[in-house]
Parts: sequence; C-alpha cells; structure tokens
Amino acid sequence: MQFKQMKMTKEKFGYGAVFHVLKYSMINHITFYKELQGLTVTMDTLNKDYLTLGEEFHARFLSEEELYNLADDPSSEISKSFLELNLPKGDSCYAIMQGETLASYGWYSDKPTHISADLELHFNPEWIYMYKGYTLPAFRGKRLHAIGMARSLQAFTEKGYKGIISYVETNNYPSLRSCDRMGYKNFGKVRIFKGLSDYHIRTEPACESFGFTVKEISDAHDPSGKTG
Repeated sequence: MQFKQMKMTKEKFGYGAVFHVLKYSMINHITFYKELQGLTVTMDTLNKDYLTLGEEFHARFLSEEELYNLADDPSSEISKSFLELNLPKGDSCYAIMQGETLASYGWYSDKPTHISADLELHFNPEWIYMYKGYTLPAFRGKRLHAIGMARSLQAFTEKGYKGIISYVETNNYPSLRSCDRMGYKNFGKVRIFKGLSDYHIRTEPACESFGFTVKEISDAHDPSGKTG
C-alpha cells in the first residue's frame, strides 16, 4: 500500500483499519485470501434519499438484445462471454440511462453466482444478489451506483424478494461506509484461504440463516457439498 493511501485510510478509518488493510495485503502476497462481509438491505432499512434520480436520467431493466448490443462497446465493461454465462440462469441487469446512453448498472441474481473462476457464492433465493456494479467514468460522482441499487431494491421487493444481499471485502473501508450510509446491514463473514492445492472456506454462524456461503465450483454441483 502506498504511503498516501495509508495516510488517507488512517485519517478516515483509524489505525485499526490501516493494520487490517496491511495484513490483508501481506497475506495476498503469499497466497489467495478473501474475507467477505455479508450485507443485506431492505425497504425498511434503506435510506430513502437514494431513491431520488435526476430528471435527466431514467432507470429500467435492460433487455437481452440491448445487453448484447452493449457487449460490442468495450466501455460498457460487459462481455459476450459474461452474458452467455449469466443470462441463461435468469440474471438481470438494472441500468440508469441518460437518454439512450448507458450511465450505470448493476447485475442481480437469485441463483448461485461465480465470484471467481473457481468459486461460487450461494445464498437463500428469497434474497436477490447484487453484483458487478459499474458506473461509466463520465457519470461518476452522482451516486448513480447507490441510486441504481435503491431503485432496483424497490423493484425486486415488489416482485416478492426480501431485499438485496451482497458482500464487500473487509479491506474495502470506503465501500463498507457507503453501504452503511445507504442502509445495508452487516450479518456475518466468509473467509476463504487457499492452501497448497485446496480452498479452505469458513462461514460464520450468522450467515446460516441467509444460506450465505462460498463453494468451489466443482463442489457446488456435488451432492456432498463440501465447504471446508
């Protein structure tokens, strides 16, 4: 971590945060390590200020045709291979548009979803999982990512879901603070460590009621369902 980053982390989040970020970085220099903070937000906990969208924008779910058209534009950060993996399982993209121009989006699923080439996140399908949020550079600084989540939460709640479930790595203090401001509530952590060959996955008891855990891809479809 650069000195400037350490100074900013200390000023905003304290010495404990600096220690955690340094420890996290050091472990990842040696091997693969992730510590995922599970989060949920519901219409009851949501900061309703985030439902307000400027008049120049509109928000909606994108069609499959629109998404494949976007995949032809590298600036969208959406690839055809990503669409081919996630659209067949019913995942949807909720976007904020300025006219016909894409400004921001997030992806949503109620089924197990890849978080890496080897790992898959599992959760109770009564919740909708939010992932792959992105705001195009020209539209950053307008809280569009959070507004998109808030408005999609409203839409999915109307469809019968309890709320949005997601995670933030515990070394990402700015994102954790942003989630807290929006109304997300922490419920438990999943820790993932890779040894010489296998992943070791530890899920805190608080995650059980949300069905929230991570499995290796090969195990995710194995009835024995090993999770470490």
